[in-house]
Amino acid sequence: MSHSEIPAGAGKRVGSWRRELAVGAWVFSGLCVLGVIGTVLMVVYGSGESAEHTKPCCWEAHVPPEWAAKTMGFRVPETAIDRRAGLHTNGQYDVALLAFTVTTAEADRFLRPLQPEGTQLVRNAHPEEPGYTRSDGFSHLGLPEPETFVEGMRMGGLCRGDAKTLEGEAVRFCTDIYAHEFQPGTTRIYLWAGSDAAIDKPTP
Repeated sequence: MSHSEIPAGAGKRVGSWRRELAVGAWVFSGLCVLGVIGTVLMVVYGSGESAEHTKPCCWEAHVPPEWAAKTMGFRVPETAIDRRAGLHTNGQYDVALLAFTVTTAEADRFLRPLQPEGTQLVRNAHPEEPGYTRSDGFSHLGLPEPETFVEGMRMGGLCRGDAKTLEGEAVRFCTDIYAHEFQPGTTRIYLWAGSDAAIDKPTP
């Protein structure tokens, strides 16, 4: 058989091969389109999920200091004045705030049973800049953030059971404690308690 001769049935095989190639290209294109659509849906879903977890924070209105003290597990001295409280919630954690002012002697009596054995409150060696605020901080209560103070500031904290006292066992959440003697003999106590679980809101 010469090179110019074409075997019988060769044309059909060539046509079939071309059809298979076209079908394969069409399937490949379809898979690419599906892949693009899937990627877009994943991005959209992921963005929505991310937005849900980082949704803007919310401050509960009208949070009584008495409610905050009971919810956080602290007994505020009866002599305390300028009591302020707040409840901040978002999709990741809740924060309860409580601040009040007492004499420095009363502040020491309040703080002493909240210190784990062998520890003491420390000075603020790395203060934030004046005017510093945080989305879940005391500026919401009209107070400067305690992290900005150096003079007269003592800092500490505890979780439930860290202090082997009745007061320490009563604490419900891990709490940052700040004691600021802003004038001689007068101290403002700041309590910042965070919780991964939702904190029950105060009832109207």
